[in-house]
Amino acid sequence: MRKIILLSGIMLMCLQSIAQYNFYYGNIHSHTEYSDGNKDSVASGVNNPGESFAYAKGSYHIDFWGISEHNHFTATNNPGMLLSRYAEGLYQADTSNQNGTFVAMYGMEFGTISQGGHIIIYNSPGLIGWETIASNPNYNTYCPLNNFPVLWNIVNSIPNAFCTMAHPQLNDYGNILDGAAFSTSADSCIVGTAIRSGSAFSTTTDYTDFPALSYETEYKKALSKGYHVSPSIDHDNHYTTFGRTNKTRTVVLSNALNRDSIIDAYKHRRFYASDDWNAQVNYQLNGNYMGSIINTTSNSNINIVVTDADVAETVSSIAVYYGIPGSGLFPTILTSNTLSNSLNYTHVTADNSTYYYYAKIIQSDGDIIWTAPIWIYRTPIILPYSIVSFTAQTINENIALDWTLTHNELIDEIALEHSKNGTTFETIYTTFAECCDTIEKNYSYTDINPTDGIHFYRLKLKDIEGKIQYSSTQSAIIEGKKQLYNLYPNPASNQLNLAYQANTETRAIVKIYNADGREILFQNCQLYTGENKLMIDITSLAKGIYYIVLQKQDVRLVDTQFIKL
Repeated sequence: MRKIILLSGIMLMCLQSIAQYNFYYGNIHSHTEYSDGNKDSVASGVNNPGESFAYAKGSYHIDFWGISEHNHFTATNNPGMLLSRYAEGLYQADTSNQNGTFVAMYGMEFGTISQGGHIIIYNSPGLIGWETIASNPNYNTYCPLNNFPVLWNIVNSIPNAFCTMAHPQLNDYGNILDGAAFSTSADSCIVGTAIRSGSAFSTTTDYTDFPALSYETEYKKALSKGYHVSPSIDHDNHYTTFGRTNKTRTVVLSNALNRDSIIDAYKHRRFYASDDWNAQVNYQLNGNYMGSIINTTSNSNINIVVTDADVAETVSSIAVYYGIPGSGLFPTILTSNTLSNSLNYTHVTADNSTYYYYAKIIQSDGDIIWTAPIWIYRTPIILPYSIVSFTAQTINENIALDWTLTHNELIDEIALEHSKNGTTFETIYTTFAECCDTIEKNYSYTDINPTDGIHFYRLKLKDIEGKIQYSSTQSAIIEGKKQLYNLYPNPASNQLNLAYQANTETRAIVKIYNADGREILFQNCQLYTGENKLMIDITSLAKGIYYIVLQKQDVRLVDTQFIKL
């Protein structure tokens, strides 16, 4: 039965989220008046962290926001951070945090640019510093200025604390990116590095600044040294512009929109840097998500799918870079394609080899996306019987699975297993090993009418003694088969309709933003199981482009554009 729900003139819709992780957008490098930010506080009326979090929450595609005050008070530019304010900032982040809707975090930016560089630190319960003001320590935990080995040990001693490198230079942080030896303690606490930072002193609030300067060389250098870091985009706001200088975002893959989950995603490097404010990149290798460090007994099967709610923003190119950790050599392009929003490639690797892989995606409008790497170590395996080949190939709207086994009388049962997340598998086909006159035997199966997205498959072989052997994981992509929602008419003059199917009853939120990314509507609603229809009266809206977002707790259900005539 079709359900029509009217709420303040708006009827709402629901779509399922089937991904293991959701995509959340934000930034963790900004400043308030508690150090040297909110420089326009007289005009903006925004001063402290609480007010700054509220401002950031109203920006388009900002799910989480981090304020990282300078950790010291005295310097040539007088950052102005006092010990008491750090505790106040932590409290205001706690009161501003709304799990399921908006995550607020408070941290610090340790160091000075001229004396070793800046490091962003989160999850520290106290201020880390070196200053004494009027005979009183301006810190909870002492760390000498520019003594980064001590800093790494301090951060590593704090549960769930982590660091990212802010606007890095090759000689920063005790020269760990260039001449100094690889530091295991630094690698243990540093999870990311800014691939873009700024513009720090921009006063733009209509998202029109161009993407900031690139630190791509430093990112490649860190990977070549052996550091396990993912790329981020820092805004480094010093004026009241939180989230609104441009459309760049750090995108986090997280189970839920709560602070613990966002921190866990950072700790496990599940984040990437995007010039686009709503692009989604699903990048997996052998069923493992970006940021993973894995041992594998098979070749590296790489799958990338890019989606963007802005239909005009297509993918111009996808390039997969790879390198050897600790080699000192910069990564190079392994494979690439053009004019496609997906890529599937298998890199044949040798036993006992190690690599990392990441993607650089360029959209048709010039926006760039850098993914987190995946690091692999290829381990040898001794098979009691041989799997000569195993392939998964998309043919029309089906997936053809083919495999060849060496004839072996010990093989009893063959099971084909399927997964949507690359982790949890279920059996979809079972057969018994066939005797034959040849050394090798070919098998095949067709997965008919699978859903959109990436599909993972593996073979499970059981011998007559009940011992189990698994094959490598293969994957295939189904895309563009089903339209998950129908928005019509678009463009529209007076009424906008959105048809959908909801599987469960739930509470949700609808937001509409104008072309400048400013929220002009926020409304709670109740969604019902079954077929629904959203009808929106847009008569009062001015002509132009708008964004509509429907969000239940932790996940955006709909995120797309419409045009008002």
